[in-house]
Amino acid sequence: MIAGMDPWVVVDEAWSSMAQAGFRSEGPFLQFAIRVARNKALDALGRAEARRRDRSLDKPISTSDDAEHRVLADVTVGSPGADADYFSRMEHLDAIQRLALAEEAIYRVLSDTERSAFLAVRVAGKSRAAVGRELDPPITGQRVGQVIAAATVRIKAYVEEHEARVGAI
Repeated sequence: MIAGMDPWVVVDEAWSSMAQAGFRSEGPFLQFAIRVARNKALDALGRAEARRRDRSLDKPISTSDDAEHRVLADVTVGSPGADADYFSRMEHLDAIQRLALAEEAIYRVLSDTERSAFLAVRVAGKSRAAVGRELDPPITGQRVGQVIAAATVRIKAYVEEHEARVGAI
């Protein structure tokens, strides 16, 4: 599999090219066939990269009956490149780690009242007034908002502190 392409397309191109030349080779045929297939694969990758780089966002990819164009279009659709994919995955992992730290902070840093108010409003989507009425003793929705704001600040500080420690290692 070459950059998401069907390898049989490359094989078909190589055989067609060799057939046009009458299967003439200088030296052993196996090495010649491998070299032709490798060159065809590199050519296809070069064309795919050129199309990806030069493709307009406003212009749809043409649908051609040619199998090569369909395969190359599949390769180029929305692929910013391997380095962008790698860094995107790294950012995703960082976000997951921040979420895990935030959850840890909710259960380690917040009091029971702060935790229940925070989870009810931010996670369950309840109104601050409804949460305030459910607490014992009841408090106003405005006060619940203040509790949640203070809890958010404490959670954020915990996450930043632990990220700084991990980054220092």
